[in-house]
Amino acid sequence: MKTIIYLLIFFSISFTAWAKKTYTVTKDIPYIDSSMVGYDKASHSLDVYAPHKVTGKKNKVLIFIHGGAWKGGSKDSPRHRSVGKSFAQNGIVTVLINYRVWPETKYYGMAEDCAKAFAWVEKNIEQYGGDKNEIYISGHSAGAHLAALITTDSSYLLREGFNNPMKGCILNDPFGLNMLDYLGYGTPVDALLFNIIFTDFPSEWKKGSPYYHIENDKVRYYVLYGGGTMPSIKEDCKQFYDRNRYLNNSIEMRVVPFRSHIPMLGVFCRKNAKNLKRVVRFIEQ
Repeated sequence: MKTIIYLLIFFSISFTAWAKKTYTVTKDIPYIDSSMVGYDKASHSLDVYAPHKVTGKKNKVLIFIHGGAWKGGSKDSPRHRSVGKSFAQNGIVTVLINYRVWPETKYYGMAEDCAKAFAWVEKNIEQYGGDKNEIYISGHSAGAHLAALITTDSSYLLREGFNNPMKGCILNDPFGLNMLDYLGYGTPVDALLFNIIFTDFPSEWKKGSPYYHIENDKVRYYVLYGGGTMPSIKEDCKQFYDRNRYLNNSIEMRVVPFRSHIPMLGVFCRKNAKNLKRVVRFIEQ
């Protein structure tokens, strides 16, 4: 009887270990040369979650940018690691990136880092089974702002030698799509929190707002926001959606009922979650 129990335990452990081997993680890859001015080992690194199985062709690629109010956050947090795993388990090569945050730099330095990470991915992702011509970008909160900014403001990627190369942009409860409107109200709390990131100048608030860079393009947009999120996020998402629709750009928008801002990240943390599956279908179309 004991022998049977031991065998059952052994096969259970073996099956669990085998079942988990659907992707490989390569961590802490530098995406800029360490000799560059301003290089920081932790900030300028990324992780690649690569599915083991490539079905007849290279897999599509998702770059995910963490949030943290432009002051914190990390690709190494448990929830962000879950984002990498969940998309990789759905057959998408997923790249989690770090970038400099305040006080090391302001929003434009963060966007520059994200553009450099994109350049690394375009150059190297085929080693991991990814298709360099099928790169999507995503993020949550401030990370979604940066994803939208380098997609809509072509200057960041142009400096890296690319002209509007993004196949799609997926925004999860994005904060800061219209910082000109948001900071224009001038509340003391917001000034304390965000003027250090976006400066005291309205011209800079506009420059840092993805909404004001929207043009007619071939990028496919997908926007999610929580039914219980902040009113400014809801309003910004609706403005972003309407402006893209007006320009005949491809955009979908979905409200996730009852979810507030931070829990919206959880939408991307389970491989079989309904809303994650919808995003996967959007990428695979």
